[in-house]
Amino acid sequence: MGKRFLFCLLCLIVSSFVSSMNSNTLEGGVKDVRSGDFSSFYSYDKLLPLNVSEELIKDENAYRFYKVYFNSVNEERVPGLLSIPKGKGNSPCVVFLHGYGGSKEDILSVSELAAAEGYAVMAIDAEFHGERKEAGKALYSPDLNESRNGIIQTIIDLRRAVDYIETRPEIDKEKIGYVGGSMGGILGAIFIGVEPRVKAAALLVAGGNMSLMIRESQHFTMPAIRKHLETQGMSYEELQELLDPVDPVNFIANFSPRPVVFHLGKYDRIVPSAAGEQLYRAAIEPKSVYWYDSGHDLPLELVLSRILDFMDRELMGKNPVFHETKYWISKYIIPMSVAMASIASLAYVIKKRWRT
Repeated sequence: MGKRFLFCLLCLIVSSFVSSMNSNTLEGGVKDVRSGDFSSFYSYDKLLPLNVSEELIKDENAYRFYKVYFNSVNEERVPGLLSIPKGKGNSPCVVFLHGYGGSKEDILSVSELAAAEGYAVMAIDAEFHGERKEAGKALYSPDLNESRNGIIQTIIDLRRAVDYIETRPEIDKEKIGYVGGSMGGILGAIFIGVEPRVKAAALLVAGGNMSLMIRESQHFTMPAIRKHLETQGMSYEELQELLDPVDPVNFIANFSPRPVVFHLGKYDRIVPSAAGEQLYRAAIEPKSVYWYDSGHDLPLELVLSRILDFMDRELMGKNPVFHETKYWISKYIIPMSVAMASIASLAYVIKKRWRT
């Protein structure tokens, strides 16, 4: 009887252990990687010192511009740029990540406008970009493990950028947004899914389903990757399994209930429109999407006006907002009014001369 009791107790313990191993969640609420939650890839020690260095490189009437460096994981020193408007109190801050081949300096052209609208802007160089370039290395590379590790590194670097933002007294840490285009949109969809401090996000020409993008994208880096897959005899199913930890479709749903807006090109062949559609569908409300009659190059003035309206509403609580209305007025109403006035003036002159 005693032996039978001990046997049953042992079975119960083993059963409980197996059940816990098959559970979708581990201690702390983080899901097991096998269940499709890859958030653990982007965790880091938040006590890691930033060791920030800052240099004021531009002091304009409306804003100050800082060059910054801070520490990230894997002994990486991350370069960044921070623009802070003057006289705005605690400003909302938009984190920005550039596209492939770009750099943090891409924010220079919009810093003055952002400051006029009351926004600080923070940008970093992604791994193997800008000041972090390394000969023979690329973020989109046939060395798939290096690419995957580079993406993970960049996402953690963006999280460290938020750590840095929170140290600045001029910035309202409760009002942090994100904007990224192309590679910045793809990686940004991962970033916002693992970073709860971001309150609103705009993703431009972004996509999900990494194997689909590699198979169909006309980006100049893709043929070498496809050739590598063929040489290695790797199927796209195996590729997808390898890249699941860096596939935006596995993260974008985590951003809910915070709002995200997509700006996508109907004829995009760099980030195929089908990949953009999949990423949008994987997101959870509140979400919205603008589809443009374009390829990978969107009408940036219109996109910018819509992003400003979106951030004004979601970060500043402004409602209604008018940037898009002003865009259409300046693009069509004013030119039409000028044209009509010119036609009326010409008609008056013709009529007067005909009478004489």
